[in-house]
Amino acid sequence: MRGVVATGLGPWKLQVVVAAVFAVIVLAIAGGLIWYNNGEVRRLVRADASARFDRVVDRVRDEFQKGLQLAQVVLDTSTLTIETDVPEDHLGTVMVGTLRDLEKVLPAASSFFAAWSDGRFVMAQSLATARLPQMDAAALPGATYVLEFIDRRPGGAMVRWVVTDARGGPIGEPQMASTDFDPRTRPWYKQASAATGAVVTEPYRFANMNQVGLSLARKSRLTGDVVFGIDIGLASVDHTLDDLRREHGLDLVVFSRSGELISHPDGVRFRTEFREARAEHLPRLTELASPILAELYRSFQAVGTGRNFTGQLGDEAYLERFELIASNMPDVVLGIAYPYDLVVGPADRIRYISLLIGVGATILALGIVLAASRALARPLRRVTRDLGRIMRFDFHGHGSTGSRIEEIRSLSSAIDVLGLTLRSFAAYVPGQIVRGILGQTLVPALGGRRQPVTVLFSDVAGFTALAEGLPPEELMERTSRYFGALGEELIAGGATIDKYIGDSVMAFWNAPEEQPDHVRLACLGALRATARIDRLNAEFEAEGRLPMPTRFGLHTGEAVVGNVGSVDRMNYTALGHTVNVAARLEALNKIHGTTILVSEAVRQEAGEEFEFRFVGNEVPRGAREPVPIYSLVGLRGEDAPSGANRLEA
Repeated sequence: MRGVVATGLGPWKLQVVVAAVFAVIVLAIAGGLIWYNNGEVRRLVRADASARFDRVVDRVRDEFQKGLQLAQVVLDTSTLTIETDVPEDHLGTVMVGTLRDLEKVLPAASSFFAAWSDGRFVMAQSLATARLPQMDAAALPGATYVLEFIDRRPGGAMVRWVVTDARGGPIGEPQMASTDFDPRTRPWYKQASAATGAVVTEPYRFANMNQVGLSLARKSRLTGDVVFGIDIGLASVDHTLDDLRREHGLDLVVFSRSGELISHPDGVRFRTEFREARAEHLPRLTELASPILAELYRSFQAVGTGRNFTGQLGDEAYLERFELIASNMPDVVLGIAYPYDLVVGPADRIRYISLLIGVGATILALGIVLAASRALARPLRRVTRDLGRIMRFDFHGHGSTGSRIEEIRSLSSAIDVLGLTLRSFAAYVPGQIVRGILGQTLVPALGGRRQPVTVLFSDVAGFTALAEGLPPEELMERTSRYFGALGEELIAGGATIDKYIGDSVMAFWNAPEEQPDHVRLACLGALRATARIDRLNAEFEAEGRLPMPTRFGLHTGEAVVGNVGSVDRMNYTALGHTVNVAARLEALNKIHGTTILVSEAVRQEAGEEFEFRFVGNEVPRGAREPVPIYSLVGLRGEDAPSGANRLEA
């Protein structure tokens, strides 16, 4: 190694430097690899825990969603098929049949009901879950369902209960009582009345059973003043959480954002204990005799949903996750807690031991890497900066990069050649074309594609007479100054200069780079070019020379843009009727005494900021029908650029 870094020797070879550095690093960080491997073990263990969380979340979500999907299908069908303007006993029989069919595929469905806008209410409910306040249904053989009818009378609302068999046939005598229940005040009714489709309520405690559930509701599509609904109990979710707890060793709970318990493996016990004290409310996680549930809710309040989080309960740490049950229930959250030591404890212990082993080797390797990287990075940074300037077409400030490494010196020389080549290339080819080729957005192959462009042609008035009266050397000097000024303004305005044809210029916009406002840019470019040529002509006149007044023609439309020529010599250009019209418009300036003539298409798409003057309807050479043409006067509300109408008489 000492032979490599000693001074007075020839250029260092990059391969030798890199090989020597990495040979030392590999020997020095052997202990560090032990730490890395154990870190990977820890990551994999955490990934496994995260995947376990994902499986748990998916299973609980499926438990929720499958019931909602089945119930919604039944609800959608019912709102299209069940007629409500029939006797209520007949309607009750139909609703019992619907509930019976739904229970076959969704045992969690506990009731099917309908509510009218005048306060009437009919509900079919399974006796497996319902508790009747004034009736002993168990004493009636064959009793399977109960129908509840609520009518609103002048003296108040009355409820009538009818116990039925499995087919909806009545059993025993109906029971009646007064009631203060009004379905129009229930959340499901209000939500469904204001919606066009099915709605889902937040979970709540059912009034006549010791469990939590939710309601789906939808307006009838036969009668607009009736809302149908289905109650779905969430007792099955309690069982699912209990199975998952035993299978994975997790603590799980479904709760609302306000902290109310919805489902838990011990949900029945918690709700039973709490119901005795506060019958109308759901228990809150912080009110239960469960420290881990209280800790989960505090963690949720701190971090929200969507990621794994490490929480602490006493001396024990937990890996926790909080996820929404469903997108249409944004206030229902699944919380999961997994003892941290079971997840990453063993990997952490191995990691700390490995860390101690690798510390010494890492420190040694660090010193060597720093020394070598400093020698490599400094010249490479300079080379990178030089290359970046060249790629931005900035050819100033570039110089050779001095380095002791032979490969870097060769790279710097190659960059010098690249800069010279691109600078020469850009002098003959439009800069946009060069950038497109370098950026691989343009392929140097023959062919083109149809696209909208705005084309400009310019021509010097009286150039033939001017050229005849000047020596060739002076004409070349005058023309170069003229094209330099004109081309600078057009390029600054976003134009691609296609070619110089004698004293004329052809340029276009929206190719090769896309320009959504290409018509506007072309109009601005023409106005600014006119103003620039006026300033140049003032210089010519001050020098005692004749001016070079210029006319412009602008047209926009579709053209074929691409490379024409031969495989060994191509020209990026635009072809088509649009190009011909722009050239014809430029020629019409001579007839009308104008400076900038544009087509109707340009006037319509240029925008409100330009002022145009209607010139007349002309038949451009090669066309059959007359077309309206306009003189581009300037910017609306402002004076036109100096000389914009100099040729207009």
